[in-house]
Amino acid sequence: MKITHWNMWMQMLNAGVIASGILMANGAAIAANTGSSGRPLSDVGSWLSDEGITPHIMASQLWLGNPGAGTNTGQHSAYTMFFAGADFDLDHMGLIPGGSVHFMQLWVPFSYNEEYGNSAGGLLAGDPPPYIPKVGHLLRFGYEQKLFDDHLSVELGKSNPGLFFGFSNCNIPQSCVNSVLNKTAGFAPAPYAGWGAHASYHFTPTLESGIGAWRTYQAFPFTNGWEKWDDDYNSGSTLLVANVARRASWQQESYPLNWEVLVFHNNLAYDDVYYTVNGTSKVYDSDSAVRSHKGVSGVYLSAKKALWRSDGGSEPQDAAPSAISLHGGITQTLESDAYTGVSTLADTGLIWSGPWRSRPFDSYGLTLRWGRLTGSEQRYMQDMFDAMGGSGWQAPRNEYQLSVDASIMLTPEINLQMTGARTWNNSNWQYPYSAIKPEDGYTFWLQVNVMLEKLLGL
Repeated sequence: MKITHWNMWMQMLNAGVIASGILMANGAAIAANTGSSGRPLSDVGSWLSDEGITPHIMASQLWLGNPGAGTNTGQHSAYTMFFAGADFDLDHMGLIPGGSVHFMQLWVPFSYNEEYGNSAGGLLAGDPPPYIPKVGHLLRFGYEQKLFDDHLSVELGKSNPGLFFGFSNCNIPQSCVNSVLNKTAGFAPAPYAGWGAHASYHFTPTLESGIGAWRTYQAFPFTNGWEKWDDDYNSGSTLLVANVARRASWQQESYPLNWEVLVFHNNLAYDDVYYTVNGTSKVYDSDSAVRSHKGVSGVYLSAKKALWRSDGGSEPQDAAPSAISLHGGITQTLESDAYTGVSTLADTGLIWSGPWRSRPFDSYGLTLRWGRLTGSEQRYMQDMFDAMGGSGWQAPRNEYQLSVDASIMLTPEINLQMTGARTWNNSNWQYPYSAIKPEDGYTFWLQVNVMLEKLLGL
């Protein structure tokens, strides 16, 4: 699979960005691709390029809060993140035709209120925030080999499955964090990498298919990517993923159609979210052993179609036209007793790209989401709420959310992303050990991303 410089950043931050990511419009890649002449390290950048080395240095600061949603409203959280790594083109170096090495490391030196998700509550309001208790994380360290005129790409090493599968079609992934892929399937959010191998084949410039296998960890917040095989908690399992996808740009089609069909299976072993071996509630029958299960499977379907553009398609070389696109997606688990107790996630919405020609790389989104918990998860949350002394609340199975978001290129190297959401039928799925009724209400996310290598001229 071909991953451009900017797309690599976006996918590295996607899979949940860090529990959600900062996937931007395709045009942002061109906005960031400005000349580096005259910048502090432009001579070093030219030398590295001549040697086949592409450095990546990025800083990201995010803030998020829940003014009115959850069991403990008015909380906020903040993270400061630094990314550093490089791609090494072994073909350009005259070493291995079609070969390359990819490396990326993350540091999170400053964080505030890592438990924010427990306060915000449910599947939709509570899951977007990152939870990164460790400072350092290996994001990617692998060898990639391209064959058959770059139609086939094979990579082996440490990575996150979300770099290659399950791409979000929302304007920014913060608005559509995929709890099923991240947690149920075991992809894990973007900071968490495991041993893996994947292969992708491009049948045409827009149609591709891929397969992959990874060692993933149920205890992923406490891994750092440098594990030899299993983590310290023996929580490792094997994830299998396969997809077929169509990915088209504005320069390939006047009204691009993008879609992905993905299936996954993880052989992890896990406890039932509700039942004991006696068929009783594990909340009230804590002396009995809990039922166990092995394996979780599911599907992910997503699509985006351009409906309108201001030039009517008369400028096919415009990489960032003013346009409106419709997107939608659904993720469905195939087991009624699914790990983590989530059965369905779905979204649909509109994206307005480049509304003003003076700012072609800005974009705005409107998204409606639906999340559905399993019947067992609903019963567990209700029993736990009642057992903790709560009253006057019925745990919901269905949650709903409406969000508006924006991605704004302040400069070619600095991007601002923000989203505000209103959630209905909010639950305490993130932290059910409470007798406080979860409130419906508002949450927000604000993130600034700085491509330091561009500022320095690398």
